Amino acid sequence: MRPSSDSRTTSVNQHAGSQPTPERAVAGYVPKSLRLEDWAPVAEFARAVALDVHPADCRAAVEAMRTLSQFIVWAHREGLPLDREQVFTPDVVSRYIQVGCSHLTEASRATRRSVLRRYGTTLTAKAPWEPPEERLRANQRIVPYTAEEVGRLQEVAKQQRTPLQRRRMQSLLALGLGVGAYPREVWHVSTENLLERHGQLCLAVPGKQARIVPISTPHDATLRRIRDEDPGSLILGFTAADWDRSRLSRLMQYIELPPDCPPLRLSRLRVTWVKGHLEHGVHLGALARLAGVASWKIFGHVMPFMAPQPEHEVFASMVRR
Repeated sequence: MRPSSDSRTTSVNQHAGSQPTPERAVAGYVPKSLRLEDWAPVAEFARAVALDVHPADCRAAVEAMRTLSQFIVWAHREGLPLDREQVFTPDVVSRYIQVGCSHLTEASRATRRSVLRRYGTTLTAKAPWEPPEERLRANQRIVPYTAEEVGRLQEVAKQQRTPLQRRRMQSLLALGLGVGAYPREVWHVSTENLLERHGQLCLAVPGKQARIVPISTPHDATLRRIRDEDPGSLILGFTAADWDRSRLSRLMQYIELPPDCPPLRLSRLRVTWVKGHLEHGVHLGALARLAGVASWKIFGHVMPFMAPQPEHEVFASMVRR
């Protein structure tokens, strides 16, 4: 039977002389669209989970129970134990959206997935959820990696246990530090986008900001090896659904980052690439074209971290013709 959002809340407004609360809404929730034999084994677990996402009011509590009841009953049918760390994981949520929500529109599936992802990050401590990116205020900046941090990231990439894990992390670093690709671009480029121009290995980046970018060393060697070993494949060796808002989390799920490893952020890789080329004297206009920028905002992130130049060298370069 097709699930629906209909439900009965038997005790929300039946407490004479007392104010309805989210706790009472959760306790009194009974999903109308689920069979009792499916709901009964998971009801206590679902209610405990709903309270721990801290709904602000009765309406939010009912909405949480609607979403959680459908998801948890589905997970229980799939044979998963009623354990938060095993139910609320990126893989389980993604499979539920693909298999258990096929009757919903794409927009509704995306909304439900976003809600469950938010619940997952709240309810678990070990599940491999990617921490949400902080919303940048006008005075916040994306900080480039230092040379020491870049070195540590490259070292950790080489130390991954399996060839696939090493490929994924090394190619991610190559596309960020060697190409300066936008985060949205790294998921779609393949070895067929690699080409030679002016004696350099380059990446033909497709999309709205289509461009050909020379690949900085040592990352050109990484991408050339991937092309030789697995021609015709996606460079990351990973296929991501376009609607998936946690693609980096899924890619990184089996990659092991030790405590001393810097957090891996695609936006930081890109601004580190920009900073490196500016410090090597690449023409600003040419760099903007190769970066595919529509504004100068990225340079604002980089400028406070540029290495200072001696004044006499700056003056000499400004009067030289």
